[in-house]
Amino acid sequence: MILGETESILSRHLQDDDYDDFFGNKKKRKARRAKRKAKRIARRTIRRSAPKRIERKAKRTKFFKDVGQIYKEAGGATAIGQVIDSFTTPKPLDGYGANTELPSDFSVDLGAPEVPEEEKKGIPTIVYVLGGVVVVGVIGLAVMSSSKNKQHQQYPQ
Repeated sequence: MILGETESILSRHLQDDDYDDFFGNKKKRKARRAKRKAKRIARRTIRRSAPKRIERKAKRTKFFKDVGQIYKEAGGATAIGQVIDSFTTPKPLDGYGANTELPSDFSVDLGAPEVPEEEKKGIPTIVYVLGGVVVVGVIGLAVMSSSKNKQHQQYPQ
């Protein structure tokens, strides 16, 4: 009897091709999918045509067009770099703190004669330092190699 009932259930299941064991009825599933797609499309069209969104998009586009126009009018990156350099490089100041360009014949002199600095003759100090390092290194290597060559005497106990 159990065998007959199982056979009946299986035959009904095989005849009803619109049923899926995991998702349920296939026709209902297709209808649910179609509804979800329709809702999604409706939300997208409403969102795209929303007045606030259109206004924000227009403002953003206008802002970037204005920035691009100002950039072109300023002369591009080279001109902007020159302006930044003019702000960052120091300029000479007069007694009142105002920036003034000094004429080429202007000079400040306290009366002391200019004496050119004499070049020192002889061996530079760096040569002595490097020579000392080399000598100390050679002595260190000699001491290390001599200590390796020594034979250690062992006394019997």
